[in-house]
Amino acid sequence: MAKHATLLLASGLLAVTGALAQTPVVTLTNGEAQVVNATTIQINAAVTDTDQTLGMGLYAENTSGTARTINVKRYELDVLHGTTNYFCWDLCYGERNAGASPLWIGADPIPMAAGGTANGFHAYYKPKGYTGVSTFRYVWYDMASENDSTWVDFVFNVTEAVGIEEAGAVRGFNAWPNPASGGNITINYDLAQVATGDRLAVYNLLGERKLVKRLGAAQGQVVLEQTELGSGVWFAVLERNGKAMATKRLVVVR
Repeated sequence: MAKHATLLLASGLLAVTGALAQTPVVTLTNGEAQVVNATTIQINAAVTDTDQTLGMGLYAENTSGTARTINVKRYELDVLHGTTNYFCWDLCYGERNAGASPLWIGADPIPMAAGGTANGFHAYYKPKGYTGVSTFRYVWYDMASENDSTWVDFVFNVTEAVGIEEAGAVRGFNAWPNPASGGNITINYDLAQVATGDRLAVYNLLGERKLVKRLGAAQGQVVLEQTELGSGVWFAVLERNGKAMATKRLVVVR
């Protein structure tokens, strides 16, 4: 099944216990050459089978000006029971069950000359047929000084598979203004037909449902009052009998 990744600013959304000093010696970039230090990357996919594997790689460059030996450690911030995960840093490690290693430190630090790069990092997640959200924080650090570190959060959001009927049910779906810096957000939708159980649900970044609006017509508007959504990233989802038909990312800055 198709999946897509979304890059989100993570400040104020996710945190681990204890502050990580931000004196990065490593610059991290994705496949589009975007710098992703101190951000959240969300990977969305519909569930398939128990062998499904989701993941993404990053490039690391030593931008400190001196030679360093760089390692990676992984924190489980909030993971679903029954899933597995693993990562690669030079070498790839065997998958581990959720909860087995809340902190997982790489066993293969990479010596990097000044300006040197490494493309051996990949974060992998296996939902094992479960739907929901699992969140991990990866930290890159200098072996000589762990305070010289930077991080990226990976949020894997696995949803129910959308059938042909649901996929063709939505003819239009948009939100304005988006991003929203003040005032209300208006959601416009156009369904091929309305059915019992149609609704608009809004979820936060962790997959927690904030509010639900019932849809009583095939075409119409839903207004989200400015008091209903605080600052952050939200997901507006058109649902039919609990199954997602379409998703729209909302960015709110108050």
